[in-house]
Amino acid sequence: MEAANRQYAIDQGYERIREIEEKTLTPAMRRIEAEDPERHLAGLKNRLKGKDRLTEKVNEAVDERGRNVYEALGMIKDAIRYTFCYPDDRYTEGVYADCQRLDQWGFERVDRISSWPAEEYKGINTRWRIPGSGQLFEVQFHTQASLDAKEETHWAYEQLRTLPEDDVKVGELHAYQRQRGSKVSIPSDALGIPGYKFR
Repeated sequence: MEAANRQYAIDQGYERIREIEEKTLTPAMRRIEAEDPERHLAGLKNRLKGKDRLTEKVNEAVDERGRNVYEALGMIKDAIRYTFCYPDDRYTEGVYADCQRLDQWGFERVDRISSWPAEEYKGINTRWRIPGSGQLFEVQFHTQASLDAKEETHWAYEQLRTLPEDDVKVGELHAYQRQRGSKVSIPSDALGIPGYKFR
């Protein structure tokens, strides 16, 4: 596909994703949020991945993995993303309850990955699919402490994404993320939340 045609397809895909976010997902997530006043959606201004970063991810998938633009757009799991933030003592029950609410809204489970045992990033990331459109979206589950750590270390994550593995800064950045992650308390029973992966 010529560069101009590829960019046109990416632009069209981005507009489709933006429309799904605006008309379908965010209204649903707001209704789910309203069902439990003990926690809230955080960082809603970042719910839609920026067009430049989405374009970069699509181009990587096309150039490095041999996908076409439409397949590549479908592979981006966090083109639309949300974050629920809970008090520590309500975290585990809240994750289970909100996953059940997402099920009840008809969203299809794709995967759930717990990073609570990890050293650098703490929290749970889940991916869901909208029936019909097939659009993927991400929902993260955090405490305030784990969300603060994620936001404070995001600059390091972004640098690690672009640096070659043998760069001397890589070790320093991982050490910084481990040091920050070590300050995050693990909520009661959070380590027992199982992961899963569906096709």
